[in-house]
Amino acid sequence: MRVSLPRRGFLARLSRRWCSGTAVPRDCYAELDVPRAFAVDAAALRTTYRRLMAEHHPDRHTLGGEQEQQEAANRSARITHAYSTLVRPHRRAEHLLELLGAPLSDEAAGEVVLDDGFLAQVMEARFEIEDPDTSVARLGAMRESNSSAIDEVCDQLGAAFDSRDAGADLSEARLLTARLKYLQRIEEAVSERTDT
Repeated sequence: MRVSLPRRGFLARLSRRWCSGTAVPRDCYAELDVPRAFAVDAAALRTTYRRLMAEHHPDRHTLGGEQEQQEAANRSARITHAYSTLVRPHRRAEHLLELLGAPLSDEAAGEVVLDDGFLAQVMEARFEIEDPDTSVARLGAMRESNSSAIDEVCDQLGAAFDSRDAGADLSEARLLTARLKYLQRIEEAVSERTDT
């Protein structure tokens, strides 16, 4: 079964508007000055983000001229965008694919083919999450199971991107990124049900 993922044009335009008219960083890794890899040290990333925000936050530039204040606001927005991209595994994988020239939403690169068994599991999970009779305990168990699946896919993604450095193509990374996107949607759906 072929599955086309939604285009990201709308989100990119929204991000550019949010960044006060400046383009979002083309390379979030470069924006935060961290190595370009799927596996990132979350604590180190957070430390880098906080350090850069302390340095570039617009409140630190209130005595500067209007241009300096605008530049600080733009830099701060780019730093925040880069951090929010890299801290989330599915967004980080999508961004890394874009940087490597094989974006998941690029139709020219071909559609990602997810196996029917995986898609059936996703649909069953969505139906169960949306069923008002599903207990909170069952939703908790689903969250735990889904979290384990996310961790497994993330481990596989790290290996797929590493093998790319050894000359392998990105088809496995694209497939795993698509799987991760669906698992992330399950996580979000469970959160919506349990947080209300």
